Amino acid sequence: MQAVQITAYGRPLQCGPAPEPQLGPGEVLVRVRASGLCSTDVHLLSGRVDLGQLPRIPGHEIAGEVAALGPETRGWQLGSRVIVALDVTCGLCRHCLTGQTQRCPNKQRIGFERDGGHADYVSVPAANLVALPNNVSYEAGAVLPDAVACMYHCLISQGQVGINQRVVILGVGGLGIHGVQIARLAGAAVLATSRRAHRLAAAQEHGAATVNTAEEDLSAAVARFTDGEGADVVADCIGTQASIREGISLLRPGGKLLVIAYLDQEFVVPSMALFAPEREIIGCRGSNRQELADVVDLVAAGKLTAIVTASYPLGRIGDAVEVLERGDVVGRIVMTRDA
Repeated sequence: MQAVQITAYGRPLQCGPAPEPQLGPGEVLVRVRASGLCSTDVHLLSGRVDLGQLPRIPGHEIAGEVAALGPETRGWQLGSRVIVALDVTCGLCRHCLTGQTQRCPNKQRIGFERDGGHADYVSVPAANLVALPNNVSYEAGAVLPDAVACMYHCLISQGQVGINQRVVILGVGGLGIHGVQIARLAGAAVLATSRRAHRLAAAQEHGAATVNTAEEDLSAAVARFTDGEGADVVADCIGTQASIREGISLLRPGGKLLVIAYLDQEFVVPSMALFAPEREIIGCRGSNRQELADVVDLVAAGKLTAIVTASYPLGRIGDAVEVLERGDVVGRIVMTRDA
């Protein structure tokens, strides 16, 4: 099969021959039809995240069809359309047993500690499969497990965003553009930020007010947006020390800063700005299985749109990475396979 492999840190992503994965008990072989390209896939090349023994196939956003069943695997038919939840969890810890699988301390992530979906085939536990309805394309389905479900988990479960709240989303990219839709769907007013006009235009199309932070003071814009009260929730999709610090300053007393991105490894915030007004900083990652299923239902019902800006065949992974790093895309880039 063809696959993108990280053979050594610091080298560019390239596609070439790779062994077809083997199936263990309870596993399924998925023929990949589309895989989302995330900035994290590129960050893996730095070695900041330990991928274990190399080579490793990245790609944690996967849609395809069931191609083979491993021993003792039940509940799925050959040819079933599926997407793949990215966390392979233990099922035994207190987090798994209470449905918070994204917190499992024993998890292995597909595309990180396990081989992922930038390949013709990937082997995954059958428990990680979620059915993909016929009216949702493979390209749209591929981005649901991370770009969409992560923001759903962040805003709905962690941030508890609801009717009449005022939400600020810092950074309208692959995550942020879906966050705009999810917060609006929950009944909140949204202010989205970017330094790129085409991203702001996309946010406006989905009902957000916008501010170009290259041209306008964000604090003043948030004050106008919230009638001087500050935001109920700020979702940081940038992940720098500066964005975290600024995000705290934009909150009303009792407001929540949701930290999603992690470009910088450390951040510092003023203690008085945090504890005196009882503001909260909440870390957000991934989603649990129910949240992913909820997202699939919303997309299938036409209430939520998975934004795929561009698609490339897997062999053109280098071209796709170049476009991603230039910031030309609003939503996700998807790597496709021949039908």
